[in-house]
Formats: sequence, C-alpha cells, structure tokens
Amino acid sequence: ERQRGISVATSVLAYEYKGIKINILDTPGHKDFAEDTYRTLTAVDSVIVVVDVAKGVEEQTEKLVEVCRMRKIPIIVFINKLDREGRDPFDVLDELEKELQINVRPLSWPIEMGDRFKGVYNLYNKSLDLYQPSKQTVTKSVAIKTLEDERLQKHIGDDLAETLREEVELITGVYPEFDRDEYLSGKLAPVFF
Repeated sequence: ERQRGISVATSVLAYEYKGIKINILDTPGHKDFAEDTYRTLTAVDSVIVVVDVAKGVEEQTEKLVEVCRMRKIPIIVFINKLDREGRDPFDVLDELEKELQINVRPLSWPIEMGDRFKGVYNLYNKSLDLYQPSKQTVTKSVAIKTLEDERLQKHIGDDLAETLREEVELITGVYPEFDRDEYLSGKLAPVFF
C-alpha cells in the first residue's frame, strides 16, 4: 500500500457524531482489488464516491456506481483536489450524469481552482468556507444569508462574487432541489466540492 500509494484492503474508521455511530469503510479503488469493494457494499447504508477534479470519472468508479444503482444504495459524490488545476465544475457534473447515469445536485460550489482556489460556497448551509493553501484545511467559515451579502465581496472580491452569483443561479435553474428522500432511494446524488 505504501509503495504504490493505493489501498489494497478495506479499512474501517468508527466514530460517534451527534449521538450516531458512524463507520467509514475505506475500500480499494484499484481494479485489481475490486472484489473487496463489492463485498463491502453489502454492508453499507450509503457510498461516498471520490472523483478527482482533473481525472474525472474513472473506469472503476463506473463499475462501483453501477453496483450501487442495482442495489439502490444512496451515493454522495465528493470532488477533491481543487487546490490543483482541474476541469470546469460544470463539465465534471455533466460527466457524472452521463458516465455514471445518476442525477446530481451540487450542495457546495468551488470558488476558483488551483493556485487561485479561495474555498467553496456551501449551497446547503449558505456559508462560505475559505481556504488557505498553507493550512490545507478550511480556515474560516462565514455564514452568508444571501449572495448579496457584502461580506461575500469582502472575502473573495467583486469579480469572484459576481461569478459565484451567476453560477449559483445556473445551478438553481438546471439541477433539481436536493430532496433527502430522493437521495435515500438512490435517485439523486448530492455533490460536494
């Protein structure tokens, strides 16, 4: 695992969150160890699919999601590595729907990418999660009731604030509202950047 930088066996991380026991089962993503992943799917309530913003949907991800779709396992999609250059977020969403044959709904949205990455706007909680490259983590979360809040410009500047408003308007017009029951029935996958 260390030599190749890949998981070859399923590992478990258990913790309690708000009185609920959570078990995260991290499965191998490499095709040579896929059988372990498929066996693990028989014991899960939901799946988090991690997609690299530069690579997009990989072959193994397609197979995993196909199994989840057949078993009606709810899927959450997490797009990572936004601090590196990658593809346009709308293109990634289109690829998710086309390649994975799932309906998606972004619940957060990136503000720039790579060296210019500022953070994400949380569409669900209506907050701005700011990022600093040296910290490798969210350094500040700012509650923003509306995208017209002047604190938005203060933190990301006028141009990026206007771009974010336009992109959120497009998201609202194109993608369905998040519906918890649709997610739980495996019909709608929330996407987080």
